[in-house]
Amino acid sequence: YLKLETFQPDEIRDQFRMIEANYSSGNQTADDSSDKNGAGGGGDRRSLSSSSWLEELGVDNPNKIDPRRLYQYLKLETFQPDEIRDQFRMIEANYSSGNQTADDSSDKNGSGINRSQIQAFLLDRIGEIDSEDASPESKYEEEKTLSLREKFAVEEASRMWNLFKSDEGGILKEDEFVEVVRERARSLDRKRVLPLTLSMLLVGSSVGVVTPAMPFVVQNIGLTAGEYGLVVSAFALAKMTGNIPSAVLVERHGRKPYLVYTMAMTAVGVGGIGLASSFEQLYLCRLFTGLGVAGLSTAVTMTVTDISTPLNRASTFAPIMSAFSAGTALGPAIGGISVDYIGINPTFYAVGVSYIGLAAVNHMLLRETKQQHMEFPWHSDDDNGEPKATIRDSFESALGQWVPLLSQPDIRNVCIMNGFYWIALAGSQMTLLPLILTNPDGLAMTATNVGQVYMGMSIVQVLGNPVLAKMVDRIGKVPGILGGCTLISTAMATLPMCTETYQLAGILGIWATGSALLSTSPLAFISDKVDDQKRAQAIALLRTSGDVGFLIGASSMGAIADWTSSLDLAMQSSSGILLTATGWFAVRNWLNLQIEKEKEHSA
Repeated sequence: YLKLETFQPDEIRDQFRMIEANYSSGNQTADDSSDKNGAGGGGDRRSLSSSSWLEELGVDNPNKIDPRRLYQYLKLETFQPDEIRDQFRMIEANYSSGNQTADDSSDKNGSGINRSQIQAFLLDRIGEIDSEDASPESKYEEEKTLSLREKFAVEEASRMWNLFKSDEGGILKEDEFVEVVRERARSLDRKRVLPLTLSMLLVGSSVGVVTPAMPFVVQNIGLTAGEYGLVVSAFALAKMTGNIPSAVLVERHGRKPYLVYTMAMTAVGVGGIGLASSFEQLYLCRLFTGLGVAGLSTAVTMTVTDISTPLNRASTFAPIMSAFSAGTALGPAIGGISVDYIGINPTFYAVGVSYIGLAAVNHMLLRETKQQHMEFPWHSDDDNGEPKATIRDSFESALGQWVPLLSQPDIRNVCIMNGFYWIALAGSQMTLLPLILTNPDGLAMTATNVGQVYMGMSIVQVLGNPVLAKMVDRIGKVPGILGGCTLISTAMATLPMCTETYQLAGILGIWATGSALLSTSPLAFISDKVDDQKRAQAIALLRTSGDVGFLIGASSMGAIADWTSSLDLAMQSSSGILLTATGWFAVRNWLNLQIEKEKEHSA
């Protein structure tokens, strides 16, 4: 009866949809359109059809509307109370309780909205969204789609109503509407955050294991501080080169593939360090590692922005960054012991193998979060709207977005600030600090001691990230950036003056607190300033500015240390650069704020 040949899900679904679209519950033909309901044939089959489809989309509770769909229906961007109130008042004013249009003003009561008004609003919004993506249809197909839209609007209105009310009837008040929407926007999507958090915990552990080993690789090969700076900067060079391709590919193919396959490239780079016996070989391995991390960091960041809102973005980043910090806290202790007991090269081999294991973990645990456009049950599986652009078109589009992005003062300023931050950080924490800690004429720490130092800094970040992220969400991202940079520059300036272990611990604790503030603030700031279509390239621009700073800082601070024969002077130079940039960023933001106030006043 069903004309089945391959018995594949798509073939069976096509037959189901044909029956659903062409035959009403009264066994009438498609011409009797007045009797059709278009949602599975009536009764329980209506809910089965809709629920099954929602489960395919990954909706956790088919009885309540998925928050991401709700935000798209309401066109929310800032999630501020005024924006949400405007949407509520629009529904209240334009749709009567009897599913009539705004012209039927006699039926409006203005005291709230009911379920039928939400249904009428959703029918219009679904039609609006559908028309943006749908290809031209015949008159018959158009009538069939309209019937399906009407039925889906009824069910979607029921799910939306269930989010706000526990009973079927009643009136939804404005304050209640605003409160529920903002509460959902502030809450974390734990089901999607937890697997990513576990993955970043394991990634951080692998990164941390390598940290105490690198200074001893430098000693074995016989590199100077300047050459070590170039090796560190190779990572930034590769990452900077890979940012634009990564952003394009992650937008084109989704997040999950690059949370899996980039691990293989990172494994080659890290494992190869164990085989390196010269500056050139070590440099090449760092290039491979940088390319892998470029794809991984872009995919992670875009995944977080997919599942967060401006009200919880920093808080969503926090557990993921905390997990990474926890991994980097555990990793150095393991790495230091491993270097002391099994040797430098076997340690790098083990970490390389661990990245292959991480690829398998990500493949099993993580789910795709990218949504190209809102899907509806009547869309076929191959509905893609407009044809996909070529890779070349995507690259040109990506580069073309950077100029208008940089024309926005807020984005330009945070990218410049991020560049200077990474100049200072790459020059100090990633190049000079390991050499200061292991300097035979100074602290002369072992690999285990170095691991304990970095473990302590990471523990501070782990404990501080959740608290500081909530603070940043409340007080704003700019104060978070200014506070973090001030703490780090202060720690850099005073580190060379430390003569006791407890002094070193206190200074590095301040440093780690500043790093915790900056782990989420710039990304959350720039994510809030752009819409979904530009967010990938805005983040790529921010990361590229950081990688330029990384490249300059690692190579220049190592050269300064060689030129002055003083690691301490080079460290304090990093502090001066960061403190100057922090002051500039504060002044620029204050001036921009005054300009905006004058414009509002004149308007």
